[in-house]
Amino acid sequence: MIKQMHVTGFMIYCPAPHMIMSWVYPREKIRHQWTDVEYWVEIAQTLERGKMDMFFFADGWGGGTNDASVRYAIQFPASDPVSLVPYLAAVTKKLGLAVTMSTTFYPPFMLARKLATLDHITKGRIGWNIVTSVSRGEARNFGMDDMPPHDERYDRADEYMEVVNKLWESWDDDALLMDMENGIFADPAKVHKIDHAGQYYNVQGPLTVTPSPQRKPYIFQAGASERGRDFAARHAECVFAVANNTQQMRSFCDDIATRAEKYGRDPGQIKIIWGAQPLVAHSHSEALARQQEIRARIPIEASLALLGGHLNYNLNTLDIDLPIADLNLKITGIQGMLEAAVKVDPNVTLRKMASTYLSGSDNGPMIGTAKQVADHMVYLMEEGGGDGFQITPSYYGPDYFADLNQMLIPELQRRGVFRTEYNGTTLRDYMNEDAPVRAAE
Repeated sequence: MIKQMHVTGFMIYCPAPHMIMSWVYPREKIRHQWTDVEYWVEIAQTLERGKMDMFFFADGWGGGTNDASVRYAIQFPASDPVSLVPYLAAVTKKLGLAVTMSTTFYPPFMLARKLATLDHITKGRIGWNIVTSVSRGEARNFGMDDMPPHDERYDRADEYMEVVNKLWESWDDDALLMDMENGIFADPAKVHKIDHAGQYYNVQGPLTVTPSPQRKPYIFQAGASERGRDFAARHAECVFAVANNTQQMRSFCDDIATRAEKYGRDPGQIKIIWGAQPLVAHSHSEALARQQEIRARIPIEASLALLGGHLNYNLNTLDIDLPIADLNLKITGIQGMLEAAVKVDPNVTLRKMASTYLSGSDNGPMIGTAKQVADHMVYLMEEGGGDGFQITPSYYGPDYFADLNQMLIPELQRRGVFRTEYNGTTLRDYMNEDAPVRAAE
């Protein structure tokens, strides 16, 4: 028996979210450009028809700082997904909507207020992906010379979580009266200042938004470094992770569970979903041909720009054919990603890592027919652990997710490992839906 599988749509409000050059597509097939709200509406409604948990938006405030990122649209330009959410909420009824917001650049009161407001607007379907940010470009867009040190960002974020949680709890459940006969809107004794005075933040409160349907957004986090994992185990309800094999998956799950127990949390209450980029077609050969065509147009310069942006390091200054372990890189970006790659292959080079970074290989186990891909997804859940997959498109978003709806989702439903209807009304309801289902056939 395996648990209910969670499946989500993962994008960035930009031309090509993860697969480099995925903005390249036959012109006659393009119905809407990424700048058109109709593009995002079509994706959201497609995800909802497929009964997927949510539409998850990654984000960043850097980018465009080198020629390659501009030339190839390497997660640049990028618009604000927080502004898009109310529109998508209005054209969907059930789909969860999650946004990435940085603890480094949003003041905690502003973030708590925005997310509480969005939880009202979405009727309890909002989620927050916590990031501390990594890019020097982001720092310089906000008047800073550089980002604070890695661990200090997480120290600040720990206190940040203390503040926003106090704000979301600053109204008692029964504080709002709306007593029209006596003209009393709310009971002042049940609306509280928080008067937080800490090392990094001083916030008075109370929150200026009434308690929302979920009270607070559903919390995501994607820390991969030692400090990031500790933060995730302490605060997250769902951890977004990547792994190269089932051994890495199992090790990560066990590690998060051990850390969660240290903080007095039930590990079973923390979901883990894995990054995935399946490519499904009616035949294996068709899927392989499409994947090869997609990857063939990616210049190594573009791959290095994407990898370097996430590592917060200018890779153009290095010999990309030397083993990464020999380069003694001082990374201030996503440390855990590099650590994992070197652990799998101590001789891995930057060229090799970049060539498949966020684009996969030409013949991976998630490239094939719906049956082949579903087989592998079930295998990963059974052998590696975790709770599901965060899926990002490798080609034009509306068509990519429509293809999953037509082929992959029905196959998962036929096996009884994915929902056929939403249970509950909030994103937290969907993500906590993990009743055991029958094993795959």
